[in-house]
Amino acid sequence: MVAVWAVLAAWWWTQPAPAPAWAAAAASLGMLGAVAAAWPMLWPRPFVLRRDADQWQLVQGSKGPAMAGEVQIALDFGAWLLLRFVPDTAGGRSRWLAVQRRGLEPHWHALRCAVYAPHRKQPAAGASADG
Repeated sequence: MVAVWAVLAAWWWTQPAPAPAWAAAAASLGMLGAVAAAWPMLWPRPFVLRRDADQWQLVQGSKGPAMAGEVQIALDFGAWLLLRFVPDTAGGRSRWLAVQRRGLEPHWHALRCAVYAPHRKQPAAGASADG
């Protein structure tokens, strides 16, 4: 958000004085858009991410239904991960999860191992192993 504001402010100052109405409108919309995009990040909602034998589960908030899905690594900075949770249900919306080591120190290594471990789908009950 700060970068967007800085670029728009620099662009604004390079415009001839007085700036045309379209320039003021474009800069205002860009700044409002940056604030609107950053607004949800100011109050992140807690979540629980866990993996059972064959799938990841995400619970949003303190209580709620668990959604089954896949976890993809978007960014890995060592002590901070940006993960993308893709639900198994059709029409389910992907969620971006920012996870940091602080507060998870005893479980951080296990989380990183689980995220990077290859996912192996379990065969359906009654299905043969050879396909």
